[in-house]
Amino acid sequence: MSTSTPAPPRHPALTRRLSTAAFVSFFAIAVIEFAVPFVAVATLGANAMVVAVLGVCRFAPQVLFARAATVAVNRYDQRTVMLASEWLRVLAFALSAVALFASPIVGFAVFALANLSLGLGSILTAVAVQVLVPLAFEDAELPRVYSRLGMAESLADGGGPFFAGIALAMFDVSGTFVVAAVLAAGACLLLGGMPRTRVAEPVEPGRTGDRSSLRHGIRVNFGTQALGLLTGWALAYNLGQCVIEAMLLIAILDRTSIGAASYGVIKTCAVLCAALGAYLATRLPGKLTGGWGISLFGFGAIGSYLLLGIGLYAPGAAGVAFIVAGFALDELCSGVVLVLISTFRARAISNQDRAAATAGYRAMNLTAVPVGFLLGGVLGLVLSPSVTIVAVGAAMLLFGLVIWKPQVRSVATA
Repeated sequence: MSTSTPAPPRHPALTRRLSTAAFVSFFAIAVIEFAVPFVAVATLGANAMVVAVLGVCRFAPQVLFARAATVAVNRYDQRTVMLASEWLRVLAFALSAVALFASPIVGFAVFALANLSLGLGSILTAVAVQVLVPLAFEDAELPRVYSRLGMAESLADGGGPFFAGIALAMFDVSGTFVVAAVLAAGACLLLGGMPRTRVAEPVEPGRTGDRSSLRHGIRVNFGTQALGLLTGWALAYNLGQCVIEAMLLIAILDRTSIGAASYGVIKTCAVLCAALGAYLATRLPGKLTGGWGISLFGFGAIGSYLLLGIGLYAPGAAGVAFIVAGFALDELCSGVVLVLISTFRARAISNQDRAAATAGYRAMNLTAVPVGFLLGGVLGLVLSPSVTIVAVGAAMLLFGLVIWKPQVRSVATA
């Protein structure tokens, strides 16, 4: 495949419109993801179980409605699907703005519905975008488009919580949710100018009914050795990350001099490293734009968690340095490798299978999230958090070796 001057996209303004809409939408989501649990605890007096239920409402729809999202994306055009998803968010945020005028029970119920809307919208948008990009852009443009989308998501994830804290102080709770609703409505206006891109009908009539099933989508993710290895890497990364996240803050506050303010600054800077990684993904040397880049940066991302464990045992400033390096390396490498993997998957999976494959991929990885948190919570009670983090980090590093296999190193994404 030629790597000369990239061909222009079929829709010249679509990259800018899509990435801007993604940033606005992700920013609104980041504001709500921070505000809902904060308000639930600080204003409504929620206990740990209520917070856990809100978390389940946020992620469960992305697994439970994966098949429905596949059917919708295959049946309707992508602009309609994404607009419907965004309007669901507008409605949820607007309802949340008035929830606190009723009783706390009503407030919790509305917040749960808002999180359900976020979850349903997330799976619809994620599947639609992954189907839209390869259909609307020339092949050579794919890395740049995924880079812009990765930067938009990372910057929104970093700025959303910061803005939410300021908004809660300036506009109170209802005003913050109104701002989020306005942002989501703004994303709707941007998405309204997108083309009505549709998936072509499958050419194999015998497989039409099978293409929307979650089982088929999962099977596609293991259809080749390279896809299977990368899917396994993603599952191991998400599972290990969540096991460690369940007890990381406890261990850091217990064993280092890092306080709440310092930890917030470190996490914010780490998210900016993710945006930098997405930016650099299209500016790598030629050899690193393919399988070698996936192997190198994928191994760096999954192996970075061992640095966090080392930082818990290293003395003084050295320990802090290891922890900062671990966070930065994880986000930087993740920003790069996600662009490279998205580009490879766009080229390796057919248009007819892409919706089911994306839904299956997200369903598997999002199932690993609560499993990881629960496993981390149990291990944190049985073992000390710091010992568990080191052990899990070492296990992730060992499993990360699979991404160096020739089947991955030989794939082309440039």
